[in-house]
Amino acid sequence: MYVSNTSTLILLAKVGSSGLLLDDIKEIIIPKVVYDEIHGKESFELKLIDKEIKSDRIKVGNIDKKHYESIIRQFKLDDGEAAAYALFKEKNGKVLLTDDGELIKLCKIENIPFIVAMAVVVMLAKKDKIIRAEALEKLSKLYGYGRYSEEIYKYFKSEVK
Repeated sequence: MYVSNTSTLILLAKVGSSGLLLDDIKEIIIPKVVYDEIHGKESFELKLIDKEIKSDRIKVGNIDKKHYESIIRQFKLDDGEAAAYALFKEKNGKVLLTDDGELIKLCKIENIPFIVAMAVVVMLAKKDKIIRAEALEKLSKLYGYGRYSEEIYKYFKSEVK
């Protein structure tokens, strides 16, 4: 089971890859607090994500804030990131989708597998879900949208064969 916070879903929707990812993995679960950040908002990307929630390809899971309050203090996480982490732990998730630097640090400390949006694009290319040129275009857009260093961008570009 893939668990996600808001930012990675938005980045993937911006480059037209959220649906492709869901076609491949079938389901993502998000905490209710992430759903609240998304639901009813007006941007195109958030409407795409909301559509996937309504079609039940993105499921909403409940996690009590008491399960992640201490993590918020320790790692300077927002509610959405902390709740995604707690939901991942509670549900024994397979992968945590995140582009949040603080949550990535926590994942590294706890050996939690995580995937950033650029890695999703590379994965889709390696599985022949998108062609090389499309993957490179999506990576370029993500570089513009996200907070990726040039080094990270170059690394993911080099992974697209």
